[in-house]
Amino acid sequence: MHTRFSIAQTLALLLIFAGSPGAKAQVCNPATVPTGLTSTYTPGTGVLLEWDAVPGSIGVQLKVDLPSGSSINKRVVSFERDQFFVPDAVLTDGSYTWRVQAACSTLPPYDVTPISAPNTFLVSSPGSCPATVTDLDGNVYSTVQIGSQCWTAENLKVERFNNGDGISTGLDNFTWGFTSGTVTPPPAFAVRDNNAANKATYGLIYNWYAVNDSRGLCPIGWHVPTDAEWNTMITVLDPTTCSTCIGAASTTAGGALKATGTLSAGTGLWLSPNFGATNSSGFDGLPNGWRGSDGSFGGTANGFGYYWSATEWATNPANALSYLLTHSTATVSRLPFEKSWGYSVRCVKD
Repeated sequence: MHTRFSIAQTLALLLIFAGSPGAKAQVCNPATVPTGLTSTYTPGTGVLLEWDAVPGSIGVQLKVDLPSGSSINKRVVSFERDQFFVPDAVLTDGSYTWRVQAACSTLPPYDVTPISAPNTFLVSSPGSCPATVTDLDGNVYSTVQIGSQCWTAENLKVERFNNGDGISTGLDNFTWGFTSGTVTPPPAFAVRDNNAANKATYGLIYNWYAVNDSRGLCPIGWHVPTDAEWNTMITVLDPTTCSTCIGAASTTAGGALKATGTLSAGTGLWLSPNFGATNSSGFDGLPNGWRGSDGSFGGTANGFGYYWSATEWATNPANALSYLLTHSTATVSRLPFEKSWGYSVRCVKD
């Protein structure tokens, strides 16, 4: 693997500009907001930042938020620039958010344009599992390596898709579960028992329409695990796992996935007896319960934890596959449910 250097010390020195001058000068309008931001990261090479050049502009300033939480600004004087290339050697693993602002004059105050909307890209070394990952809302999740996969070790809490669109919430029971003909519920989330205080502990409950939305539910560089990815993880914990079974996939892996302790003993969140719980995987599975297709909440006695996969059930595409942990056994079960049900979500690294 190539050597990585400190971003704060070297990024401004090593940013390499790529682009071509415009063929014809135009009058620059400082009211023009730069648009069309895209970023293409190639491991071992770097990231190409591109945007639509502001006509007549004579320079740009890039504003970059780094994974460390700090930010840098980089100014470049050049006619109608629309690209910027950053070598991989000055990048570290994590999520970067950047914006661009153009200037219409070389003289102060430079007649600068408004700052663009943000664009985000992820730098990730192959096989690495960062200690934490942060979603679009700023929620920070611990992670765990299980076999060759990197999983979040907390239930998802995000309330927006990765493009910034809000996810529907506060739905009444009828709207949450309504399915008739071609009419389906909107992508939606709920907090357990409609009690906002439960979000911090248990995360949120999502219907499968949110899980499957192309705008992306998990942090950039992560995704909702497929049925096959769930099976890969469980098989690491129990080589005798049944990948095609409906019902018990493993009679022991559930114990390795569950957080330890019980409510009655004051040592955890699971209903007693929390049979077989060791959390040896570090997954820290919780009893978040569910929201049913009729809109009602269930499992809030802390006996069950349901998790969506990103996979439709081939036998009946009106359903999707999910995974269940329960307080009374060490089993992890693979079960199909209607897509309007609400379950917890974990994310796995791309």
